Amino acid sequence: MFTRLRYTLRTCTRPLLALHVLFFSSMSAWAQAAVPPVWAAQVAAAEAIAQQRCAVCHGDQGQSVAPDFPRLAGQNASYLFKQLKDFSEGKRKSTVMGDKAQALTAEQMYALGLYYQSLTPSVTLVTDAQLAQVGQFVYDRGNPHTALPACVTCHGTGARGTAELPRLAGQHPQYLIKQVMAFRSGERANDNTIMHLVASRVSDMELQAVATYLGGLK
Repeated sequence: MFTRLRYTLRTCTRPLLALHVLFFSSMSAWAQAAVPPVWAAQVAAAEAIAQQRCAVCHGDQGQSVAPDFPRLAGQNASYLFKQLKDFSEGKRKSTVMGDKAQALTAEQMYALGLYYQSLTPSVTLVTDAQLAQVGQFVYDRGNPHTALPACVTCHGTGARGTAELPRLAGQHPQYLIKQVMAFRSGERANDNTIMHLVASRVSDMELQAVATYLGGLK
């Protein structure tokens, strides 16, 4: 099976589409591999792109210091690819990211996703343990009194996300808050519609608590 997959990915005239369909259907087979072997060369080239075009905002190893810019280290490759594609097509608004994404081919976008996925995630030191405990409760159980869904339902135990949904563990709390507020205002509309529901029901205190909890997760 895996020989056939490798052959398909090497010879397909649309390598990105083949990877998107086939790679994630056999994700468990590569669970221990940071980068699929057939994409090693592309990922090496993507590292150079990351250093030249992305590091100034997102850091040399995907560990941005400024909370305005997301940490990319350890983020899910397919999710990063979708965001770059959305930026390039104007579905997600950003003058800076729009221009940068439009300069990339689809293959480069996915290779960048694989590169950042292979890097070691970071965390934000939790300075308010009680607030983080509230955040953990809301993340795991939601708020039944306001019909707020539990975050774990989509983003999973440990907030590592899925192939299609973002890893939230270790992300800058301020960045997480900013994105939920963007969903609430309608400024961001390129992702799962459930986020608009969540953003409309989560209170500011709950949002701060969940962001604090997620920032401290490894």
